[in-house]
Order: sequence, then C-alpha cells, then structure tokens
Amino acid sequence: MSSGPVAESWCYTQVKVVKFSYMWTINNFSFCREEMGEVLKSSTFSSGPNDKMKWCLRVNPKGLDDESKDYLSLYLLLVSCPKSEVRAKFKFSLLNAKREETKAMGEDFVLT
Repeated sequence: MSSGPVAESWCYTQVKVVKFSYMWTINNFSFCREEMGEVLKSSTFSSGPNDKMKWCLRVNPKGLDDESKDYLSLYLLLVSCPKSEVRAKFKFSLLNAKREETKAMGEDFVLT
C-alpha cells in the first residue's frame, strides 16, 4: 500500500482579516422625504487610522429604481483602495431608537 506524496518543504500563509464595525445614525429618519432614487450618504470611514481603504454607506430611503420602489436600499461603497480587488464580508443591521436590531442582512462580495 503506497502513501500519498511527501513534501520536501512547505510553508504556511496567514491571510489578514480585518474586523471592525461602523454605526451610522440618521436622526429623524422617519421624516425623510427623499424621492425614489435620491440618496443619503454617510461620512467616509476606514477600519483604523493606518488603513488606506476608505468606505461609505449609501441609502436610498424610497428605493433606487422602479423595481425597488418603496423599499429601503442600502449599499456599502468602496471609495478608495490601493489594491485592485478587495474581498469584503459585511452585515447591515437596522436598529431602532433603543439600539435593538430590527432587521439584518449580510453578504460576501469581491469589490473592484
């Protein structure tokens, strides 16, 4: 019985994963009067002071187009990045006035 191939040398690579959270508060959101397609944007943020990747959140309170009309549309935007491609796993949570999670959605994307 033969065994599998034997490596004469090997290496181990650790992929860096950066975890952080960002909270965007929109005061008086229920009074938002934007029309379909109109946008609110957060300030630009990053995971830390030395991180060159810059992000922002964008929300269309009444939806982006006819297909999403009357639905809240929320996006994570990569504003600037020194790399050509970034993999991001994120979770959006909508909180009520008591900071309790009312809705949540997550995705895993490659952003270019």
